[in-house]
Amino acid sequence: MRKTSKLFLLPALLIYTFLMIVPILGAFYLSLTDWNGIAAAFRFVGIRNYLTMLSDARLHNAISVTLKITLTVSVTVNVLGLFIACLLNRVGKMTNALRSIFFLPYVISTVAISFIWLSILSYTGVFNTILEMLGFGNVIADYIGNTKNAIRSICIIEIWRILGFHMVIYLASIQTVPEDLYEACTMDGGTTWQKFRYITLPLIVPGITISVIMSIMTEMKQYDIVKVITNGGPGYSTETITYNIVTQAFGNNMLGYSSAIAVFLFLVIAAITIVQLRLTKRLEV
Repeated sequence: MRKTSKLFLLPALLIYTFLMIVPILGAFYLSLTDWNGIAAAFRFVGIRNYLTMLSDARLHNAISVTLKITLTVSVTVNVLGLFIACLLNRVGKMTNALRSIFFLPYVISTVAISFIWLSILSYTGVFNTILEMLGFGNVIADYIGNTKNAIRSICIIEIWRILGFHMVIYLASIQTVPEDLYEACTMDGGTTWQKFRYITLPLIVPGITISVIMSIMTEMKQYDIVKVITNGGPGYSTETITYNIVTQAFGNNMLGYSSAIAVFLFLVIAAITIVQLRLTKRLEV
């Protein structure tokens, strides 16, 4: 019976192996070559691609941009997501409607969202047009062509897009907390802050762990919004690591080097995930 039940895992295991494990191993192998993605033959160059990464200023800028976006978005969506989840956990006439409104952007195509925001934030877009119509022409700004504004715009769009998803994670975690604990705290004279600090927060640590890890993983792989909104510009100033990988692979025909960057990104995300799991596991109740 036990052997028969294991056979049902075989299709999923085969799919996971061919779609996940094999490509990852393939990327590790290609990172040690100089393959251009076209020629059938390629040379084994060892760790040369990884050494090149150390002196690649364009990649260093991409890492810096990615870290800025990841830190800004991850902190914001987790803090606001938890705050909104606490507010919407209460029963009310508009609660379900508000939950749907916050979650709606997450189910829309990222590319579609990016084009909508592009039409809003471009220099001749909706936002600047409205400002000019209202007589505020002196405060019109370039929200995409300027480097600092472009990164801020990307962060704002991404926060708006995924905030509802993280709110749902926190909302589900909060609803697992037993009501008896809140009632006992109320009987002991506990305040709303004390209920949150000593009951809610410790008991939703697993949800916090999931939300933080997913937000970091999502932003470390940021590509779609950057591609549509700024195309990595102006210059290379808003390139992310994933954007750099795609450009090196299919723009410069450097599949070996781009694979090395991809392996580096994979190892960084894996390391962050392991550290995060170990740190938060200590806080679980």
